[in-house]
Amino acid sequence: MIRPAAVFASFWLLACNGCNDHNAPPPNPAASAASGAGSAQAGSEAVVHVEDDGKTFDVAAGGTVTFKLASNAGTGYVWMPTGADPAILAQVGERASEVESSVPGSPKMDVYRFAAQHAGSTAVEMDLQRPWTKNAPPARAIHVIINVH
Repeated sequence: MIRPAAVFASFWLLACNGCNDHNAPPPNPAASAASGAGSAQAGSEAVVHVEDDGKTFDVAAGGTVTFKLASNAGTGYVWMPTGADPAILAQVGERASEVESSVPGSPKMDVYRFAAQHAGSTAVEMDLQRPWTKNAPPARAIHVIINVH
């Protein structure tokens, strides 16, 4: 008679063997480099996160720069752009929010999109503040340089 534990162990080993894909292609280093901070190809998108504070991004004219900045829902704080030269980097639409939960204080992402218009360089500052306290210093700020080629 076969013991139930032996049957379960055999089934588990066979099931887990299917989870290991030895035939998967290796990661594409060119794709990884293009998606990282610092550069974007024409027609591609550079994504800026809070951790990218102080970095410089190179973008081809016609490309897109997207800011995805983490904050907490329900606190009143939102990220707001300042200082971008609209002749070089024009904001597309209004702020969008990607919310993980409707619970106040839960993580969310404030998303801003910009179109790279013309060649040049512009500094972009994103301030985390409450919109009704414009004279108060921001709770946090990040600064990036966008070079459009």
